Amino acid sequence: MKRIHLVSAMYASKGHGFEYIRNFCENLRDEYEIVLHVASDKEIEIPKNIKVQYAGVDYRKTDAENFVKYGFASKYIRALVKQYMSYRYYKRIVNSETLKREDLVYVMDYDVFPLSFFIKSLENRGISRTFLWVHNAKFQSKDILYSFYKSVFKFIFNKRILKNISGVVVNGEYIKREIIKNLKIAENKVKVIQYPSEIPFGIVPKKEARKVLGLDVRDNVVLFFGMLRKDKRIEFTIESVAKAKSAPLLIIAGSEASVKKEDIQEWIEKHQLKNYVLDIDYILEEKMALYYSCSDLLLLTYELESSSQSGPLSLAREFELPALVTNTGEIGRYVVDNNVGFTADPKKKEGFSQKLDAFFEASYKDQEALRANLKLAKERFSWKSAKAKYLKLFNV
Repeated sequence: MKRIHLVSAMYASKGHGFEYIRNFCENLRDEYEIVLHVASDKEIEIPKNIKVQYAGVDYRKTDAENFVKYGFASKYIRALVKQYMSYRYYKRIVNSETLKREDLVYVMDYDVFPLSFFIKSLENRGISRTFLWVHNAKFQSKDILYSFYKSVFKFIFNKRILKNISGVVVNGEYIKREIIKNLKIAENKVKVIQYPSEIPFGIVPKKEARKVLGLDVRDNVVLFFGMLRKDKRIEFTIESVAKAKSAPLLIIAGSEASVKKEDIQEWIEKHQLKNYVLDIDYILEEKMALYYSCSDLLLLTYELESSSQSGPLSLAREFELPALVTNTGEIGRYVVDNNVGFTADPKKKEGFSQKLDAFFEASYKDQEALRANLKLAKERFSWKSAKAKYLKLFNV
């Protein structure tokens, strides 16, 4: 049986990568001997029936909340620390006795500067089958430092990384197009595997889910779910719901990052939002299922520069929950191409508010058409489908 090494420093932080890797292992462990390299110095939850290598490097030290004290410089200091921690993590993997010449390596997240060292070191070890998952196709930004960072990434990728990787995995056609446009990579090296999302808890009947959560069964319920970050424009989410004539109840559920609970409470007062539920914490998957099941619509007002797929949006597909998202990048294209919701232009005054009202005023027939499209997308982008694509990619 072939052996595949999963490289993910962020697995230890229990983000969406945690769920993805758990499902990856569950679906492919009968096809490969899987070794998961964990950036932790303590034992953590690991998928069943796989091998694990602890790198002795605690990547959780790079979590955003550890850098808030540095104020405006926090994201830059954090970025530097992440590069250093990744270098240490990669170095431990390269020196691992489990790494053999005939093995496959799948890099599922990375920090750019140490990635060059890692890929070159794998080549020196005789590893000829290395695959890279590229999540984000954002190459231009109003942020000058970010644009400089991306220009450096493009140079490093084209000069030092590209020739030593067998393939790149992306989460959608928009990302594929942007990757090919910005990097010197052949189209046949880029494989689209839409982000399949699955948790151990399924759909709960809406009335039952609302009863458990103490919500009124008659309310129009809008969900914002995920890590609280500035680029997700949560204040705009609050403002849009507050201005909607349909007066929906807004649920905000997720853990603090660059946005804190105090920020959200301040925005709620500022925009006079009356109907809301806050659950600012790490949300366990059983409760996650309740939030998705009780809601009528997922709302994501991400910034226009966003160019990656969204974990919360992919999970909405599993719960057959339609979405209203910004008309940009991969999330906008995914929603439009699969008819699983709506998009709005944040530059248009009250654009999201108007789309919210239109959704809640839609006929039963239109609502059911959305549900039918979601069922089709759920099957098309399932883990069964993703598994077949991974097997084809890895066995070429």
